[in-house]
Amino acid sequence: MSIQPEIPELTDEQVDRMYRRVTGRIDLDASLARTRSRKIALTAASVVAVLGLGGAVVGGAVTFLPQGGSDQAGDSASIEAPPAAEDAGGVADGPNEGMSDLSKSGDGTSAEAGVREIVTTASAFVTVDDPAAAADALSRWAEDERGRVESRSESSDDERSSVSLRLRIPAGSTGDTTQQLRELGEVAGLSIDSEDVSAQGRDFDARIKALEISVVRLQDLMAKASTTADLLAAEQTLSQRQSDLEALQAQRRGLSDQVAMATYDVEISSEDKPDAPSSSGFVGALEAGWDVLVGTLGVALRVVGFLLPWAALLALLTAAYVAGRRLLRH
Repeated sequence: MSIQPEIPELTDEQVDRMYRRVTGRIDLDASLARTRSRKIALTAASVVAVLGLGGAVVGGAVTFLPQGGSDQAGDSASIEAPPAAEDAGGVADGPNEGMSDLSKSGDGTSAEAGVREIVTTASAFVTVDDPAAAADALSRWAEDERGRVESRSESSDDERSSVSLRLRIPAGSTGDTTQQLRELGEVAGLSIDSEDVSAQGRDFDARIKALEISVVRLQDLMAKASTTADLLAAEQTLSQRQSDLEALQAQRRGLSDQVAMATYDVEISSEDKPDAPSSSGFVGALEAGWDVLVGTLGVALRVVGFLLPWAALLALLTAAYVAGRRLLRH
């Protein structure tokens, strides 16, 4: 039987000394670790600073190099580029050259971009004693102003007669046209609207220019085609591009005509437009009350019609619930 040695009891002072030694050792190890971390961080920052300074010095040296070398490189590149394009058959550089042509015509394009294109439309209602004679006079005036009459329609009955005209007047004569209508008779209604279509016009011009360049390139390819297959492919593409070009040119001419010539829809009548009957007094109040009553009944009927399917569904669900309860009771 072994006898275990007795462990002497430690005093509070001894425990405190042991605790201070252990905590002091831990604090020392932590301080050493922090010191090593700072040294590593400082070393890394120094390396980064040295690399940055070296890059700045190299960049400055490159900046102050003589420009002759770069110019010569650019010249040689510009001289050697065309043969590469010729080897490619002139197909790859077609669109790029087209865009360069557009950029070269920047003076003309910027000048056109500064011009606003406005489409003016107007409608007027004029009352005169003799609508046919007034329409003839207005048509003659429009032709004298280098305009034209696009359409004319006449109608008459026992009480009134009227003539409807669609006039195309030069856009600069809008004020003169309004004055002519006032001199013709009593202008009961007049509205003039203006729409800016400058962006649409510039878009048409750019697309037309690009297609024109493409057509010229395709024509050159057809002239240089060495095989029948290449000739047929270029001819088919050329036909499509020409069709697209003609369509765009037609749209551009239509837009330019709308800009150059304002459109006037004029109705000339022998009497004023009929005014709505005024509702006042007892009769007016009675009519208003009747209209409200009819409207309310109509709304009520629509609500009933909307709720009726839901009521039928609710009745079916209630009947099923009641039948289920009865079965459970039995």
